[in-house]
Amino acid sequence: MEEKKDYKILIVAVIVLLLAGASFFILSKKGRKAEPIVVDNTKQEKEVVEPFEMKDGISPISGVECDNWNRRPFAIMYSGDMDARRNFRALSQADFVLEMDHRPMHSQPRLMGVFQCATPTAMGPMRSGRTDHINVAASLGAIYVPWGGSSVGKNLLKKHVVDHIDCNGEVAPVGYAPACRKDASLLVAPLHSAGPAFSNLAELIKIAKENNYDLTYKGKGFHHQNDLPRDQRPSYGRVIVKQIYPYRAVYQYDPETNSYKRFLLKKEGAMPKPDIDQATKKQYAPKNIITIITKKEAWRTDVDYKAQGLQDPWDGVNEEHKIRDNGQYPNFQLGDPWFDTKFEGPVRIFMNGQDIKGTWKKSKGVNEPFRFYDEKGEPIKFVPGQIWMHVLAHDKHVSYRTEPEN
Repeated sequence: MEEKKDYKILIVAVIVLLLAGASFFILSKKGRKAEPIVVDNTKQEKEVVEPFEMKDGISPISGVECDNWNRRPFAIMYSGDMDARRNFRALSQADFVLEMDHRPMHSQPRLMGVFQCATPTAMGPMRSGRTDHINVAASLGAIYVPWGGSSVGKNLLKKHVVDHIDCNGEVAPVGYAPACRKDASLLVAPLHSAGPAFSNLAELIKIAKENNYDLTYKGKGFHHQNDLPRDQRPSYGRVIVKQIYPYRAVYQYDPETNSYKRFLLKKEGAMPKPDIDQATKKQYAPKNIITIITKKEAWRTDVDYKAQGLQDPWDGVNEEHKIRDNGQYPNFQLGDPWFDTKFEGPVRIFMNGQDIKGTWKKSKGVNEPFRFYDEKGEPIKFVPGQIWMHVLAHDKHVSYRTEPEN
Protein backbone atom coordinates (compact mmCIF):
# COMPACT_ATOMS: atom_id res chain seq x y z
CA MET A 1 0.00 0.00 0.00
CA GLU A 2 2.89 2.38 0.81
CA GLU A 3 4.37 1.96 -2.69
CA LYS A 4 1.06 2.91 -4.36
CA LYS A 5 0.76 5.96 -2.13
CA ASP A 6 4.28 7.15 -3.00
CA TYR A 7 3.57 6.63 -6.72
CA LYS A 8 0.43 8.80 -6.52
CA ILE A 9 2.32 11.54 -4.71
CA LEU A 10 5.01 11.54 -7.49
CA ILE A 11 2.41 11.85 -10.24
CA VAL A 12 0.71 14.79 -8.48
CA ALA A 13 4.09 16.54 -8.05
CA VAL A 14 4.92 16.21 -11.76
CA ILE A 15 1.50 17.62 -12.73
CA VAL A 16 1.95 20.56 -10.33
CA LEU A 17 5.37 21.34 -11.81
CA LEU A 18 4.02 21.21 -15.39
CA LEU A 19 1.13 23.54 -14.49
CA ALA A 20 3.51 25.97 -12.79
CA GLY A 21 5.84 26.06 -15.80
CA ALA A 22 2.95 26.68 -18.18
CA SER A 23 1.61 29.49 -15.99
CA PHE A 24 5.06 31.16 -15.89
CA PHE A 25 5.35 30.95 -19.70
CA ILE A 26 1.88 32.46 -20.22
CA LEU A 27 2.49 35.26 -17.72
CA SER A 28 5.91 36.09 -19.19
CA LYS A 29 4.41 36.28 -22.72
CA LYS A 30 1.81 38.75 -21.41
CA GLY A 31 4.48 40.82 -19.74
CA ARG A 32 6.76 41.40 -22.78
CA LYS A 33 6.66 41.68 -26.60
CA ALA A 34 7.98 38.91 -28.77
CA GLU A 35 11.49 39.56 -30.11
CA PRO A 36 11.49 39.99 -33.93
CA ILE A 37 13.44 37.52 -36.00
CA VAL A 38 16.21 39.41 -37.82
CA VAL A 39 17.10 38.13 -41.28
CA ASP A 40 20.12 39.59 -43.08
CA ASN A 41 18.93 39.84 -46.64
CA THR A 42 21.14 42.72 -47.74
CA LYS A 43 22.77 40.60 -50.42
CA GLN A 44 19.40 39.82 -51.95
CA GLU A 45 18.06 43.36 -51.63
CA LYS A 46 17.33 44.95 -55.00
CA GLU A 47 18.90 48.28 -55.83
CA VAL A 48 16.35 51.04 -55.94
CA VAL A 49 17.08 53.19 -58.97
CA GLU A 50 14.86 56.08 -59.86
CA PRO A 51 13.32 55.83 -63.34
CA PHE A 52 15.01 57.90 -66.02
CA GLU A 53 12.81 60.09 -68.18
CA MET A 54 14.28 60.62 -71.65
CA LYS A 55 13.01 63.96 -72.87
CA ASP A 56 13.95 66.99 -74.94
CA GLY A 57 17.12 68.59 -73.67
CA ILE A 58 18.87 65.29 -72.86
CA SER A 59 21.50 63.69 -75.10
CA PRO A 60 20.26 60.29 -76.36
CA ILE A 61 23.89 59.11 -76.35
CA SER A 62 25.19 60.16 -72.92
CA GLY A 63 21.89 60.86 -71.13
CA VAL A 64 23.29 64.23 -70.05
CA GLU A 65 21.25 67.43 -70.21
CA CYS A 66 22.77 69.84 -72.74
CA ASP A 67 21.91 72.51 -75.31
CA ASN A 68 22.98 70.41 -78.31
CA TRP A 69 21.00 67.32 -77.31
CA ASN A 70 19.46 66.89 -80.77
CA ARG A 71 22.53 67.87 -82.83
CA ARG A 72 24.07 65.19 -84.97
CA PRO A 73 27.35 64.08 -83.37
CA PHE A 74 30.80 64.09 -84.97
CA ALA A 75 33.14 61.11 -84.53
CA ILE A 76 36.74 62.39 -84.36
CA MET A 77 39.71 60.04 -84.78
CA TYR A 78 42.51 60.41 -82.22
CA SER A 79 46.02 59.00 -82.40
CA GLY A 80 46.91 56.23 -79.97
CA ASP A 81 50.64 56.31 -79.28
CA MET A 82 52.03 57.60 -76.00
CA ASP A 83 53.48 60.79 -77.52
CA ALA A 84 50.04 61.75 -78.76
CA ARG A 85 48.26 60.76 -75.54
CA ARG A 86 50.35 63.23 -73.59
CA ASN A 87 48.83 65.90 -75.84
CA PHE A 88 45.21 64.71 -75.96
CA ARG A 89 42.72 67.54 -75.96
CA ALA A 90 38.95 67.54 -75.37
CA LEU A 91 38.47 63.76 -75.22
CA SER A 92 37.01 64.14 -71.72
CA GLN A 93 34.21 66.21 -73.32
CA ALA A 94 33.16 63.41 -75.67
CA ASP A 95 29.82 61.75 -75.00
CA PHE A 96 31.20 58.41 -76.20
CA VAL A 97 34.77 57.11 -76.62
CA LEU A 98 35.85 54.05 -78.60
CA GLU A 99 39.29 52.52 -77.91
CA MET A 100 40.44 49.71 -80.19
CA ASP A 101 43.57 48.23 -81.83
CA HIS A 102 44.48 49.74 -85.17
CA ARG A 103 46.88 47.06 -86.46
CA PRO A 104 46.67 43.26 -86.27
CA MET A 105 50.32 42.61 -85.44
CA HIS A 106 50.34 44.72 -82.29
CA SER A 107 47.75 45.94 -79.84
CA GLN A 108 48.35 49.68 -79.79
CA PRO A 109 44.85 51.09 -79.41
CA ARG A 110 43.61 54.14 -81.29
CA LEU A 111 40.67 56.21 -80.07
CA MET A 112 37.58 57.88 -81.47
CA GLY A 113 35.68 60.57 -79.58
CA VAL A 114 32.01 61.14 -80.43
CA PHE A 115 30.89 64.69 -79.64
CA GLN A 116 27.27 65.77 -79.37
CA CYS A 117 26.90 68.05 -76.33
CA ALA A 118 30.25 69.87 -76.41
CA THR A 119 31.73 71.98 -79.23
CA PRO A 120 35.52 71.91 -78.67
CA THR A 121 37.80 74.15 -80.70
CA ALA A 122 40.74 71.72 -80.65
CA MET A 123 40.32 67.93 -80.78
CA GLY A 124 43.34 65.73 -81.29
CA PRO A 125 46.11 64.95 -82.08
CA MET A 126 44.26 63.21 -84.89
CA ARG A 127 45.21 60.16 -86.95
CA SER A 128 43.73 57.84 -89.53
CA GLY A 129 40.79 55.52 -88.90
CA ARG A 130 39.86 51.93 -89.70
CA THR A 131 36.79 50.13 -91.00
CA ASP A 132 35.54 49.33 -87.51
CA HIS A 133 35.69 53.00 -86.54
CA ILE A 134 33.42 53.77 -89.49
CA ASN A 135 31.03 51.05 -88.33
CA VAL A 136 30.79 52.36 -84.75
CA ALA A 137 30.48 56.01 -85.89
CA ALA A 138 27.61 55.04 -88.17
CA SER A 139 25.91 53.05 -85.39
CA LEU A 140 25.73 56.30 -83.40
CA GLY A 141 24.42 58.32 -86.35
CA ALA A 142 27.62 60.41 -86.36
CA ILE A 143 29.52 62.21 -89.11
CA TYR A 144 32.87 60.40 -89.30
CA VAL A 145 36.00 62.61 -89.23
CA PRO A 146 39.40 60.87 -89.71
CA TRP A 147 42.79 62.22 -90.71
CA GLY A 148 43.22 59.63 -93.48
CA GLY A 149 42.71 55.88 -93.25
CA SER A 150 43.60 52.40 -94.44
CA SER A 151 43.02 51.52 -98.09
CA VAL A 152 39.98 49.38 -97.24
CA GLY A 153 38.52 52.11 -95.04
CA LYS A 154 39.14 54.87 -97.57
CA ASN A 155 37.60 52.68 -100.26
CA LEU A 156 34.39 52.54 -98.22
CA LEU A 157 34.39 56.32 -97.84
CA LYS A 158 34.81 56.71 -101.62
CA LYS A 159 31.57 54.73 -101.95
CA HIS A 160 30.08 57.16 -99.42
CA VAL A 161 28.68 54.47 -97.16
CA VAL A 162 28.59 57.10 -94.38
CA ASP A 163 28.67 60.87 -94.14
CA HIS A 164 32.26 61.90 -93.49
CA ILE A 165 34.82 64.72 -93.64
CA ASP A 166 38.39 63.59 -94.35
CA CYS A 167 40.77 65.99 -92.63
CA ASN A 168 43.71 64.54 -94.59
CA GLY A 169 42.18 65.69 -97.87
CA GLU A 170 42.19 62.26 -99.56
CA VAL A 171 38.51 61.34 -99.87
CA ALA A 172 35.98 64.06 -100.66
CA PRO A 173 34.39 65.81 -98.94
CA VAL A 174 37.58 66.98 -97.29
CA GLY A 175 38.33 69.18 -94.34
CA TYR A 176 40.32 72.38 -94.63
CA ALA A 177 41.68 75.00 -92.24
CA PRO A 178 40.59 76.11 -89.71
CA ALA A 179 38.33 73.05 -89.37
CA CYS A 180 41.33 70.73 -89.81
CA ARG A 181 44.77 72.15 -89.14
CA LYS A 182 48.31 71.46 -88.01
CA ASP A 183 49.04 73.47 -84.90
CA ALA A 184 52.22 72.74 -82.95
CA SER A 185 51.38 75.49 -80.45
CA LEU A 186 48.75 73.18 -78.95
CA LEU A 187 51.32 70.58 -77.95
CA VAL A 188 52.41 70.36 -74.32
CA ALA A 189 54.89 67.49 -74.81
CA PRO A 190 57.21 66.36 -77.62
CA LEU A 191 55.39 64.63 -80.46
CA HIS A 192 57.56 62.36 -82.61
CA SER A 193 55.34 59.84 -84.32
CA ALA A 194 52.47 61.98 -85.58
CA GLY A 195 51.93 65.51 -86.76
CA PRO A 196 50.15 68.06 -84.54
CA ALA A 197 46.81 67.60 -86.29
CA PHE A 198 43.70 69.06 -84.65
CA SER A 199 40.12 69.84 -85.62
CA ASN A 200 37.59 72.48 -84.62
CA LEU A 201 34.01 71.27 -84.24
CA ALA A 202 32.31 74.59 -84.98
CA GLU A 203 34.26 74.77 -88.27
CA LEU A 204 33.50 71.13 -89.10
CA ILE A 205 29.81 71.97 -88.74
CA LYS A 206 30.24 74.63 -91.44
CA ILE A 207 31.77 72.08 -93.83
CA ALA A 208 28.97 69.64 -93.05
CA LYS A 209 26.42 72.32 -93.98
CA GLU A 210 28.28 73.03 -97.24
CA ASN A 211 27.87 69.36 -98.13
CA ASN A 212 24.18 69.33 -97.20
CA TYR A 213 24.64 66.85 -94.38
CA ASP A 214 21.62 66.57 -92.11
CA LEU A 215 22.72 67.99 -88.76
CA THR A 216 19.66 66.85 -86.79
CA TYR A 217 20.21 63.71 -84.74
CA LYS A 218 18.44 60.72 -86.27
CA GLY A 219 20.16 57.97 -84.27
CA LYS A 220 18.55 55.74 -81.66
CA GLY A 221 20.91 56.43 -78.75
CA PHE A 222 21.05 54.22 -75.67
CA HIS A 223 18.76 53.25 -72.81
CA HIS A 224 19.44 55.22 -69.62
CA GLN A 225 18.65 55.22 -65.90
CA ASN A 226 19.49 57.53 -63.03
CA ASP A 227 22.57 57.03 -60.88
CA LEU A 228 22.36 54.50 -58.08
CA PRO A 229 21.67 56.33 -54.79
CA ARG A 230 24.85 57.10 -52.87
CA ASP A 231 24.03 54.82 -49.92
CA GLN A 232 23.68 51.84 -52.26
CA ARG A 233 26.98 52.26 -54.10
CA PRO A 234 29.88 49.95 -53.23
CA SER A 235 32.93 51.49 -51.61
CA TYR A 236 35.48 49.93 -53.96
CA GLY A 237 35.92 48.66 -57.49
CA ARG A 238 38.88 48.40 -59.86
CA VAL A 239 38.67 47.50 -63.56
CA ILE A 240 41.80 46.54 -65.52
CA VAL A 241 41.55 46.43 -69.30
CA LYS A 242 44.53 44.29 -70.23
CA GLN A 243 45.92 45.89 -73.33
CA ILE A 244 49.66 45.67 -73.88
CA TYR A 245 51.92 47.94 -71.84
CA PRO A 246 52.10 50.97 -71.80
CA TYR A 247 48.43 51.18 -72.87
CA ARG A 248 46.93 49.08 -70.08
CA ALA A 249 43.95 50.98 -68.67
CA VAL A 250 43.05 50.91 -64.97
CA TYR A 251 39.75 52.36 -63.78
CA GLN A 252 39.25 53.12 -60.10
CA TYR A 253 35.63 53.43 -59.03
CA ASP A 254 34.76 56.63 -57.15
CA PRO A 255 31.50 56.17 -55.20
CA GLU A 256 31.16 59.90 -54.52
CA THR A 257 30.87 60.79 -58.22
CA ASN A 258 29.73 57.33 -59.37
CA SER A 259 32.44 57.45 -62.02
CA TYR A 260 35.62 55.54 -62.90
CA LYS A 261 38.87 57.47 -62.69
CA ARG A 262 41.12 56.38 -65.52
CA PHE A 263 44.83 55.54 -65.14
CA LEU A 264 47.45 54.14 -67.52
CA LEU A 265 49.73 51.34 -66.38
CA LYS A 266 52.89 51.66 -68.46
CA LYS A 267 54.75 48.56 -67.28
CA GLU A 268 54.31 45.59 -64.97
CA GLY A 269 54.84 46.47 -61.33
CA ALA A 270 54.65 50.21 -61.92
CA MET A 271 52.19 52.54 -60.26
CA PRO A 272 49.24 53.52 -62.49
CA LYS A 273 49.44 57.16 -63.60
CA PRO A 274 46.35 59.39 -63.92
CA ASP A 275 45.27 59.82 -67.55
CA ILE A 276 44.80 63.56 -68.04
CA ASP A 277 43.04 65.64 -70.69
CA GLN A 278 45.34 68.53 -71.59
CA ALA A 279 42.43 70.80 -72.57
CA THR A 280 40.63 70.56 -69.23
CA LYS A 281 43.56 69.39 -67.05
CA LYS A 282 41.14 66.86 -65.57
CA GLN A 283 41.51 63.12 -65.22
CA TYR A 284 39.27 61.10 -67.51
CA ALA A 285 36.42 59.65 -65.46
CA PRO A 286 33.74 57.92 -67.55
CA LYS A 287 30.50 56.93 -65.85
CA ASN A 288 30.09 53.77 -67.95
CA ILE A 289 32.68 51.30 -69.28
CA ILE A 290 31.84 48.78 -72.01
CA THR A 291 34.29 45.96 -72.74
CA ILE A 292 33.85 43.69 -75.76
CA ILE A 293 36.24 40.85 -76.60
CA THR A 294 35.84 39.53 -80.13
CA LYS A 295 37.79 37.94 -82.94
CA LYS A 296 40.42 40.13 -84.58
CA GLU A 297 41.50 39.26 -88.10
CA ALA A 298 43.58 40.97 -90.79
CA TRP A 299 42.63 41.88 -94.34
CA ARG A 300 44.37 39.39 -96.64
CA THR A 301 44.50 39.23 -100.41
CA ASP A 302 44.46 35.40 -100.41
CA VAL A 303 41.03 35.18 -98.71
CA ASP A 304 37.90 34.82 -100.86
CA TYR A 305 35.51 37.09 -98.94
CA LYS A 306 32.78 36.84 -101.56
CA ALA A 307 32.62 33.07 -101.04
CA GLN A 308 31.62 33.84 -97.45
CA GLY A 309 28.75 36.03 -98.66
CA LEU A 310 30.66 39.22 -97.88
CA GLN A 311 31.82 42.19 -99.88
CA ASP A 312 35.34 42.08 -101.32
CA PRO A 313 37.40 44.55 -99.24
CA TRP A 314 39.91 44.92 -102.09
CA ASP A 315 37.32 45.84 -104.72
CA GLY A 316 38.47 49.26 -105.98
CA VAL A 317 41.88 49.14 -104.26
CA ASN A 318 44.83 49.30 -106.68
CA GLU A 319 47.49 46.58 -106.78
CA GLU A 320 50.16 48.69 -105.09
CA HIS A 321 47.98 49.29 -102.04
CA LYS A 322 46.83 45.67 -101.99
CA ILE A 323 50.43 44.50 -101.72
CA ARG A 324 51.33 47.14 -99.15
CA ASP A 325 48.25 46.70 -96.96
CA ASN A 326 47.97 42.90 -97.12
CA GLY A 327 47.81 41.74 -93.48
CA GLN A 328 48.45 45.26 -92.16
CA TYR A 329 45.04 46.35 -90.88
CA PRO A 330 42.50 44.69 -88.57
CA ASN A 331 38.92 43.67 -89.00
CA PHE A 332 37.14 43.00 -85.73
CA GLN A 333 34.04 40.83 -85.81
CA LEU A 334 31.90 43.69 -84.54
CA GLY A 335 28.80 43.53 -86.71
CA ASP A 336 29.80 45.78 -89.59
CA PRO A 337 27.46 45.43 -92.59
CA TRP A 338 30.21 44.84 -95.16
CA PHE A 339 32.73 42.26 -93.97
CA ASP A 340 31.52 40.65 -90.73
CA THR A 341 29.70 37.40 -89.98
CA LYS A 342 29.29 38.02 -86.25
CA PHE A 343 26.53 40.31 -84.97
CA GLU A 344 26.48 39.49 -81.28
CA GLY A 345 28.77 38.32 -78.52
CA PRO A 346 29.65 38.61 -74.83
CA VAL A 347 29.99 42.00 -73.17
CA ARG A 348 31.06 43.12 -69.74
CA ILE A 349 29.86 46.50 -68.51
CA PHE A 350 30.90 48.46 -65.44
CA MET A 351 28.67 51.18 -63.99
CA ASN A 352 27.17 52.10 -60.61
CA GLY A 353 30.11 50.21 -59.12
CA GLN A 354 28.72 46.98 -60.59
CA ASP A 355 30.16 44.28 -62.84
CA ILE A 356 27.46 43.38 -65.37
CA LYS A 357 27.94 40.45 -67.73
CA GLY A 358 25.71 40.18 -70.77
CA THR A 359 25.47 40.29 -74.54
CA TRP A 360 25.98 42.89 -77.27
CA LYS A 361 23.91 42.73 -80.44
CA LYS A 362 23.81 44.67 -83.69
CA SER A 363 21.53 44.19 -86.67
CA LYS A 364 23.19 44.11 -90.09
CA GLY A 365 22.87 47.66 -91.39
CA VAL A 366 25.00 50.78 -91.72
CA ASN A 367 23.11 52.86 -89.15
CA GLU A 368 21.98 50.05 -86.87
CA PRO A 369 22.81 50.75 -83.20
CA PHE A 370 24.58 48.51 -80.73
CA ARG A 371 22.26 47.08 -78.12
CA PHE A 372 23.32 45.61 -74.78
CA TYR A 373 21.52 43.06 -72.61
CA ASP A 374 22.17 41.55 -69.18
CA GLU A 375 22.24 37.82 -68.44
CA LYS A 376 18.45 37.80 -68.08
CA GLY A 377 18.01 39.35 -71.52
CA GLU A 378 16.91 42.71 -70.13
CA PRO A 379 18.19 45.88 -71.90
CA ILE A 380 21.09 47.48 -70.06
CA LYS A 381 20.45 51.08 -69.06
CA PHE A 382 23.47 53.35 -68.75
CA VAL A 383 23.77 56.12 -66.19
CA PRO A 384 24.06 59.72 -67.44
CA GLY A 385 27.63 60.54 -68.40
CA GLN A 386 30.44 59.54 -70.69
CA ILE A 387 30.48 56.01 -72.10
CA TRP A 388 33.92 54.52 -72.85
CA MET A 389 33.90 51.37 -75.01
CA HIS A 390 36.93 49.08 -75.26
CA VAL A 391 37.01 46.56 -78.10
CA LEU A 392 39.65 43.91 -77.41
CA ALA A 393 41.11 41.10 -79.49
CA HIS A 394 40.25 37.53 -78.56
CA ASP A 395 43.63 37.04 -76.83
CA LYS A 396 42.98 39.83 -74.30
CA HIS A 397 40.85 39.96 -71.16
CA VAL A 398 39.45 42.22 -68.45
CA SER A 399 39.75 41.79 -64.68
CA TYR A 400 37.74 43.28 -61.83
CA ARG A 401 38.42 43.60 -58.10
CA THR A 402 35.87 44.43 -55.43
CA GLU A 403 38.45 44.78 -52.62
CA PRO A 404 41.92 46.36 -52.48
CA GLU A 405 44.92 44.07 -52.77
CA ASN A 406 46.74 43.37 -49.53
